[in-house]
Amino acid sequence: MEKEIEPEKLKVKNAMEKGNEKQIRIHFRNMVRMRHEVVNYRQISNRLDSMVDYFDKEPEESKVLSSIPAIVESIDASLTSGNTKNMLKTMDQIKKQYFDDEIVAKFTSSSATESTPIAMSEDEEISALIKKIAAEYDLKASIELEP
Repeated sequence: MEKEIEPEKLKVKNAMEKGNEKQIRIHFRNMVRMRHEVVNYRQISNRLDSMVDYFDKEPEESKVLSSIPAIVESIDASLTSGNTKNMLKTMDQIKKQYFDDEIVAKFTSSSATESTPIAMSEDEEISALIKKIAAEYDLKASIELEP
C-alpha cells in the first residue's frame, strides 16, 4: 500500500501544476485513504505480533491455548476479506471472547509502540498533504479545496 502512494503523489503534482482542483481532490482523497490503510495494517500486524509473543511465552497448560484453532480461523477469515476495518473488529472480538483483562494488558504493553494515528479531519489531512507535496516539488500551495 505504501508503494501505491508514490504514483498517487505524482498525479497530485501533475494536477497541481495544471491547476485542476477536481483531480487534486480525487488524488488527495485516494492518498488519505491509502495512508489510513497503511496505519490499519500496522495496527493489525502489531496486534498479531503481540498475540504470537504471548503464546510463545505462555505455558502449554493455559486455557487460552486450546482456543488457538478458533482464533486462527477467525483471523484467517478476516484477512481473506482484505478489509482492514473488519480485521480490526475481528481482533477486538477475539480479544473480548478469548482473553481476560490481565492477558489483554500483556498484549497492550507488548505493543505499546504501536503507531496510533493522530486524530485529524480529512480536510486537515488533505491540507497538510497539499503543503507537503507543494514543498517537495517546489510548487505553489495556493490551492484551496472546497469540501
